[in-house]
Amino acid sequence: MTVAAQIGPMLAARQAKVAARTAERAERDAFILAGFALLGARFDLLLRSALGIDARLAITTVPVVLDVIGRSFPTLAVDTWQVRTAFNAAPQLATFTPRLDFREPDQFGLIECAIDFSSGTGRSRGDRIAQALLRNGIQLRGTSVANLLLPAHDGLATLAAEDLEAAFAAWWLRP
Repeated sequence: MTVAAQIGPMLAARQAKVAARTAERAERDAFILAGFALLGARFDLLLRSALGIDARLAITTVPVVLDVIGRSFPTLAVDTWQVRTAFNAAPQLATFTPRLDFREPDQFGLIECAIDFSSGTGRSRGDRIAQALLRNGIQLRGTSVANLLLPAHDGLATLAAEDLEAAFAAWWLRP
C-alpha cells in the first residue's frame, strides 16, 4: 500500500482518537463539576455536625468562582469556609479552601486547611488528624462516586465528622 493510500485511514484513526479523548474529557469534567457541588455540600454538613452550635463559634461560608485553565469549563463555583472561635485568649480562625488538584490517581480536587494560630504537635488521634489536615488537606477523589478523603501517614480514610471534631478539639480545647 502506498503512503498516499495510508493517509486517509491514518487521519480517520487520529480523528477517532481525538473524538474519544474529547468525549472522555467531557464526561470527566461533568463528573468534576457535580463532584465539587456534592462534596462541598457534604463537607459543609460534616463541619457543622462536628462543631455543633454555640454562640462562641461562627461558620462563615463564602462563595468563590475559580478561573479554570485546561478543562472544558472556564470557571468553577465553590464555597470556602471560615470557622472562627472567640472562647480562647484571642479569636482563632480555621479556613478551608477548595481548588482543583490532580496530583493523585482519580483525584480532582483538594480542600486546603489553614489556621491563623499556632498548633501543638501532640500524639493524640486529634493531633494526628489536625496535622494531616494542615499538611495534606482533604482530597476530592473518584471516577464514578465522589469521596472526601483524608490523607495520613497510614493511607487514605473517608472523612467523617468525628475526624473534624477531633482536629478542632486538638486545636481549641487544650487545657
